[in-house]
Amino acid sequence: MTFLPAAGVVMILVGVGSYYATRSLHGMSAFSGANVAIGLVLLVLGAIAQARRFRGFSGSESRRVVVRWIAILLGVFAGVVGLDVWAHAVTARIDLTVDRQYTLSDESIELCHELEKKGGPPVELVFFEDALLAKDVRLLVDAYGDSCPGVQIRDASRREPPQAARDLYTTTATTVIACRHDVCDPVGYPSERNITNAVARFTRERAIRVYFTVGHGEIDLASESDTGYSGVAAMLRDQGFDPQAFVGPAASEVPADADLVVVAAPERDLMPEELAVLDRYLARGGRMLVLAEAGQRSNFYSQFLPRWGFVLDDAVVLDRASSPLLQDPKPVNLLVHRYAPYNPVTRNLGPRTMTLLPRARPTELGRNPSAGAKLDRAAFASPRSWVSHDVAAALAGRDVAPPDSSDPHEISLVATGRYPRAGSEEDSSQEARIVVIGDREFVSNRLLEALYNRDLFLNAVRWLGNDEQRIALSDKGWTPNQDPLTLQQTVAYFYFLAFALPEALLLLGIFAWWRQRA
Repeated sequence: MTFLPAAGVVMILVGVGSYYATRSLHGMSAFSGANVAIGLVLLVLGAIAQARRFRGFSGSESRRVVVRWIAILLGVFAGVVGLDVWAHAVTARIDLTVDRQYTLSDESIELCHELEKKGGPPVELVFFEDALLAKDVRLLVDAYGDSCPGVQIRDASRREPPQAARDLYTTTATTVIACRHDVCDPVGYPSERNITNAVARFTRERAIRVYFTVGHGEIDLASESDTGYSGVAAMLRDQGFDPQAFVGPAASEVPADADLVVVAAPERDLMPEELAVLDRYLARGGRMLVLAEAGQRSNFYSQFLPRWGFVLDDAVVLDRASSPLLQDPKPVNLLVHRYAPYNPVTRNLGPRTMTLLPRARPTELGRNPSAGAKLDRAAFASPRSWVSHDVAAALAGRDVAPPDSSDPHEISLVATGRYPRAGSEEDSSQEARIVVIGDREFVSNRLLEALYNRDLFLNAVRWLGNDEQRIALSDKGWTPNQDPLTLQQTVAYFYFLAFALPEALLLLGIFAWWRQRA
């Protein structure tokens, strides 16, 4: 083989390889197309250069050249076809990222099997290949197509979106849209959590109904200010929940379709009739999430919760190693990183997943209300923290010294309770459940997305709403970009290091071999 055909074969292989490594909706890139075209030209020139060696088609030299060139062309053709077949058939991948960014979690795969068992048309993930984040999530989207029989991937372009997603895409700048039965749902930021939750919304027969008590100074789900809680309502709707208001004074019972009730930091006393309604609801196997706050003196804390085994002193938890994330770092701003590893509400949280709880009150366990009840503490303040009953001074930012005598016990900030109903001890779906979190500000609009606050709240809601299989599903941290390159510069460097440089070295090696042989 002379230099020209050898160089042509190398350039064709590089062009085809770069096409499969970086192919997009728009076909070959300029680099791939140029290599294939130049490689074909070199093969033709090599054939023309060898034509002078022909002495008719009957000679042995002619036959040898013809056979050699036919073998070369057939080999190149077979290699290209084989590469194409292999690329379409092979679905195995090796995820070497630190956080397993492109490998689906067990919860996502379990949801896919649940979707397959229910039958019906598959969920279609419409992937816009020319979106800004397309290259970052291409492998993650492909992982759904490989691991989820009930999910199909459909490549699309922003210029020509599918009809069902057209109106949605014009108002939602997104990379992935989930569709089923001509109903589409935006995924939002294309992380595994958001994609899986979008698929999950198609598996539920109805949304999980969450009732928030109102009328006693609880959190305001309509307020969009930094201290409001509109983000909680939006997050719940995005996760497949249906938040509703429950006006206790006007209701004789909790609505029958309630999956759980949230009592979010009442500032004033509840009427005795309201406490009785909540007691009857829990006695029937109801679920309740309680958000407390230091400085509140509602009878809900002093009368209702002790009957179910929780003691919330009129105090505040302080720690001098407060969070630097807030503009006013004070001892009341707790960074929590100690969790009970086997409690379902905190099982995916650990020392590396901190939550920020400002103005938290201690949440301890009291007398067990029944023989079968199980009370647990789930999250704890740091060993340096202490409890102060001078709540007004601490919340005002005045210096509150720790007590002289150290108390070795752990200060609990989150507690859970399980209360089996008579005759249903083996059926956990029939048991009453309560989660008490000693803070409400951690889910305010300014702090909801801080650290792992969102995960703690969603874990509690999912456990109470019998949605436990998705508790451990949380966003994996994207590895930060340490090199400030643009997307175009990154692609250019990739082409140079992965293809252009090895190709140049191969061509130089072939040229040196040819010169030495000549």
